[in-house]
Amino acid sequence: MNTSIIGISIGIGLSFFMLYMRKKSWIPIALVWFLFSALLIIGLYGIIIVKPIIRDDRMLFLGFCIPMIYWLCDRLFKFISIKLHGRDFILFLRHSNEIDDQLGAENAHVDITDKLFSFGLLIIIVLSLIIGMQLI
Repeated sequence: MNTSIIGISIGIGLSFFMLYMRKKSWIPIALVWFLFSALLIIGLYGIIIVKPIIRDDRMLFLGFCIPMIYWLCDRLFKFISIKLHGRDFILFLRHSNEIDDQLGAENAHVDITDKLFSFGLLIIIVLSLIIGMQLI
């Protein structure tokens, strides 16, 4: 089996899962930090120390690093939103349970920064994978 698919699936899958579940109380923040830190250490170890010869193996280890990149940006955006609005930003994405995503729905409670942070996180997840693929 192609190991790059496993790495990309883990990186993108965990990042999107945490993007949509970021305000759920059943996910302890300490557990997320531990899990993403462990994945980052495994990924960096695989990229720097092991130096796999096959490109697919390097993509596997790169995928382990992506969730931490997402998580750090999410925490930064949360910090900025709290400073600006006194609240965590509202995830302005379809099926996020924080907005009304029906056709023609009005979301007056959503600020422009909420939209920028939401789309920014999507772009960060995808661009970190694309940039990593180009560097490897």
